[in-house]
Amino acid sequence: MIRAAALLLTAVAGLAGVAEGRVTDGHQGLAGVRIYPDRLPRVAPVAAPPVAITDAEGRFRLDLGPDDAVLVVEKEGWRRDLVPAAEWSSEIVLRPEPRFRTGSVLLVRLDFPDEPSQVPDEELRDLLFSRRPGAASAANYLYEVSKGAFSLVEGRLLKLRSAEHPAPRRDEHVSALARWVLRRLKGEPLGACDQLDNRTGEARPDGKPDFLWIIAPGRPQSVTGLDTHLKAVSLLMPLPWNTSRRWPLLFMTEEVPLGNIVHEAFHGMGEHRVDDLYLEDGKAPTAGIWDLMDGGQYRGWDRHHPDQGPWVQDQGYSPSHPLAWVRSELWYRGRFRDAIPRQAVKGRSWEGWIAPASRAPGADPQWVTVADPRKKGRFFSLEVRRPWGFERGRIGGRFGPGHEGLVVALVDPSLLTYGDPKGPVRGVDAHPDSPAPPMPRLPLGLWELDDAAFNLGPGEQPKGRSGPLSWEVLEADASGRMRVRVKLGRH
Repeated sequence: MIRAAALLLTAVAGLAGVAEGRVTDGHQGLAGVRIYPDRLPRVAPVAAPPVAITDAEGRFRLDLGPDDAVLVVEKEGWRRDLVPAAEWSSEIVLRPEPRFRTGSVLLVRLDFPDEPSQVPDEELRDLLFSRRPGAASAANYLYEVSKGAFSLVEGRLLKLRSAEHPAPRRDEHVSALARWVLRRLKGEPLGACDQLDNRTGEARPDGKPDFLWIIAPGRPQSVTGLDTHLKAVSLLMPLPWNTSRRWPLLFMTEEVPLGNIVHEAFHGMGEHRVDDLYLEDGKAPTAGIWDLMDGGQYRGWDRHHPDQGPWVQDQGYSPSHPLAWVRSELWYRGRFRDAIPRQAVKGRSWEGWIAPASRAPGADPQWVTVADPRKKGRFFSLEVRRPWGFERGRIGGRFGPGHEGLVVALVDPSLLTYGDPKGPVRGVDAHPDSPAPPMPRLPLGLWELDDAAFNLGPGEQPKGRSGPLSWEVLEADASGRMRVRVKLGRH
């Protein structure tokens, strides 16, 4: 039996900006733990954050800046945690991660005689696979949202050149381009690229690449808005040599924002169990900025200059985490369910503490659900979101009331349908009728939920109601937790 371990971070009085302590497994020092301050991730960081690696006795020393208030604590095979300053001098329980697994990418760079690739291989590798602290990469994002359970690595890089698809290349040509690539993969040994079952995330080969990512030249339509540029898409394609079998694949251009990459990757991680949450017409609020599968894929949009690059540094470089429902129940069909503990409310009232969803699991729930008595299977979802890790990203440089705290949504799993979004998540806005923010902002009114969180403090809204459910934030502590009361009225 794998036992729980303890991480002891003991701040020692000393020079200003210096933290010293010791990491243990509850009995003895734990070597090789990586500790660094949690700062806004960037595609091309100006400076790397300071990093400490614990020695054989588990000791570390770390220089901190004046704004550093959260530490990242990670070691392969252990649950990753984000530890706020209030806990640096106390023992923090950290559990080993028995479900740790590695997913390998078969990366295909596809270029054309009339448009060769422009982004160097190493630059693309950094965006996809870098595990440097502070780097905005797909690998760092997936490691963070899995809380240390999932590591993304490069399995193989294959370069192909097609003269069969001359410009102009549009979205309607993507399936043909993908089939062209698939035909050239027939008979190619998958080797290290096949370590996982694509549907379940189990650590067993299934005859498919864990990830097949096709990278074409050019700028992304999600940034430029031009039909002459291609969208990033996730496809479940029949094999040309065996149409009864389908491979998930991601097709994107080389200047695509990080948020688009991990958004489409989530579609494939479970073979399209993870749905888009937005509505194409934008006529009703969905999850907005609070979920990767909605407007949250563009979090980190701090500048707006569509005629200049580099695109990946200016839009979607700090995408939101998925909502608890997506991460717990949909991602690899529930493979990471235990990473975000759930409290299903029985009866008509509940009061208790909810821990930030980004933390390693502890004693408190990180997801509270209440069944909606008006429709079978539908439920209310409550979770606490803090601007830590990748959720430090903003849109248009804005923070303020409603940008962190308790996020409430009505979830209807019956509306899941890949390829035709029906809005299974409807967020409740703590600040409805907020004026349109300045540019840049999300299209289709998605910005309306930027300030949807319930919280305590000046300008905040601690109470809310949706249908028969009411809730109130009663208290918040220095660890980022919130004490919440919920009541289910008659309907």
